[in-house]
Amino acid sequence: MKKFKIVMIFLVTFLSVSIQASIHLISAFSLNVKSDAEPSIYYLSKHEALNGQAAEMKKKSLGARTILPSPVWVIGSYDKNGQPNAMTSAWAAICCSRPPCVTISLRKETYTYGNIMEKKAFTVNIPSSSQAAYAAYFGSVSGREVNKFAATGLTPVKSDLVEAPYIKEFPLVLECRLKETLEIGSHTMFIGEIVDIKADENILTEDGAIDLEKFKGFFFQPGRGKFYQYGEFLGDVAALAEKIKVKK
Repeated sequence: MKKFKIVMIFLVTFLSVSIQASIHLISAFSLNVKSDAEPSIYYLSKHEALNGQAAEMKKKSLGARTILPSPVWVIGSYDKNGQPNAMTSAWAAICCSRPPCVTISLRKETYTYGNIMEKKAFTVNIPSSSQAAYAAYFGSVSGREVNKFAATGLTPVKSDLVEAPYIKEFPLVLECRLKETLEIGSHTMFIGEIVDIKADENILTEDGAIDLEKFKGFFFQPGRGKFYQYGEFLGDVAALAEKIKVKK
């Protein structure tokens, strides 16, 4: 009889554990396996969207602040004496397709502000992650006090198209002619029309596009004073869009 009780306890325990494991397995399977009935819906883990319904998450107000990740562009310019200068700007972006234009926003106090107003031109020099220290330096000292090219050993090259220098060692360069200025507040927005783009051949794809995995650029995080390298490839936009079911 004693042996029989031991056997029964063992069987009950084994069945209980097996049932619990099966329940967990079925739950996990239902969250991650795609249904044949809805082939374009993402079935994601418990902390993400399920069947197109976003998981409830409370948002915290951060106030009106400039904390979004920003590109790291080094702006090349000549002063009134023809001295080349470079300044790092993070308030920058593409702003128009036709004509192709970019925008940078600078404080009036900066040396580069006066240079661009004088010469009506500038270059955008985009460093790779291995050149992050140069970008940090160009944004930490003023061209009024320091010859930044002499200090860094980098090479200013006079553009043939606009009255501004570009940095030879940086892999990607935009030569821009000043098109418009706009007074916003603490900053003045400069809109530059792109006259030409120059790129190192080793960062290009076969069809002449920029290969971001080879380029290895980086972003600036305002408010924290940190640089972060671009992330990995996620997919083609058209292919990713096809995975989301359009609800009518």
